Amino acid sequence: MENLSTSPAMVEFGRTLLRREFCFDESSTQVNHGYYGAVPRKVLDCQLSMMEERERNPEHWYRYLDNDRYINAAAKVAEFIGCCKENLVLVENTTSGINAVVKSMSWNKGDGILCTDHTYESMSNLVQYIAKENEDIEVIRMDIPMPIQDEDEVVQAYAKVIEKSPQIKLAIIDHITSVSAMILPVHRLVDLCHKNGILALIDGAHCPGQLHLDLEKLRADYYVGNLHKWVFCPRGCALLWIHPNHHNTTHPIITSAKIFHANLQHRYSYQGTRDSIPYLTATKAIEFYQSLGGMDAIVEHNSKLKDWASSMLSEAWNSTCLPIPNSMRAPFMILVGLPDTKTTREYEIKTKGHYSDELMKEIYDKHRVCTVICHVMGKLWCRMSVNVYNCQEDYYKLRDAILSILKDEA
Repeated sequence: MENLSTSPAMVEFGRTLLRREFCFDESSTQVNHGYYGAVPRKVLDCQLSMMEERERNPEHWYRYLDNDRYINAAAKVAEFIGCCKENLVLVENTTSGINAVVKSMSWNKGDGILCTDHTYESMSNLVQYIAKENEDIEVIRMDIPMPIQDEDEVVQAYAKVIEKSPQIKLAIIDHITSVSAMILPVHRLVDLCHKNGILALIDGAHCPGQLHLDLEKLRADYYVGNLHKWVFCPRGCALLWIHPNHHNTTHPIITSAKIFHANLQHRYSYQGTRDSIPYLTATKAIEFYQSLGGMDAIVEHNSKLKDWASSMLSEAWNSTCLPIPNSMRAPFMILVGLPDTKTTREYEIKTKGHYSDELMKEIYDKHRVCTVICHVMGKLWCRMSVNVYNCQEDYYKLRDAILSILKDEA
């Protein structure tokens, strides 16, 4: 449903678009859109205009405008991703959406929660917190086998863990993994979960705007995805899709005035005097997305540039991309191995968790390049992002920054 707009004129992607539509400081190089996104000027102008409108008459805004505009924005997002609007609400981000789901569930002695070694850190922390608060709950953490030859291996790994752990009540499944930029076979995994009586919660943080979504066909129990990453919304805007079976048992993490409202969206729309304007700008952000040609045009540009840049970087760094099949590679992100040097190995030893914050900061401090360094398979990789404002020069700068910092001393 993402290409509902009329065909726009040809858009010139890259540096021209960056200077015309975005606010970036050009002394920095942005190749990490996947983390915080970027708000186009047109969307930012819309946000600021709404803020000014609200401040002219806050009473009128909160009492008579805010709720209806929230409902309308949610309907536009539902149309964009292809789902029934009655099943979708807007929340601050994927983390808050998944918190709403998990903290709404009733847990019994012996229940289990399934996650993986690629689960985003905030979600891992959440399930550990739930288990700590409910000592009878078990966290089952499975390893996704690496390298991967085909998606069957992933499905089989899940099946083995599920067979050995019949106590699993909920599986948190990444659609695109954050740390490794892999597309998991969520349709097959949802079916596998349901055949075994397991609820399926899909973490689709990176998916809206990057993948075609049909949530009614997927039929997971819950689906959460950010809109600030690839749909150009301001930060603080995400979607939470809830299967009709769970409408009455899935509550906002903030208990507020409309918690007992019969309508799902009304229960989420009013959270006191929360700033809901990031939600309300979703319509403008989707309009901007469509003005670029919609998903087909954006994927064509981003994926071509990603393929070129990853090949160029692999050759320059004498490395490879993460060993997964092409069908599992995200369209706008990819992991490229860092040069195998003594300096790289020293950073690998020091890295705790999924990311090398120290190396990322050094790259930025010395070269003003924004990127992500991930720790996967015992190695460090650069998770490179591509978006409509990027061009080849950005990745030459990334190449040179890495080579400068990680070179072996003579």
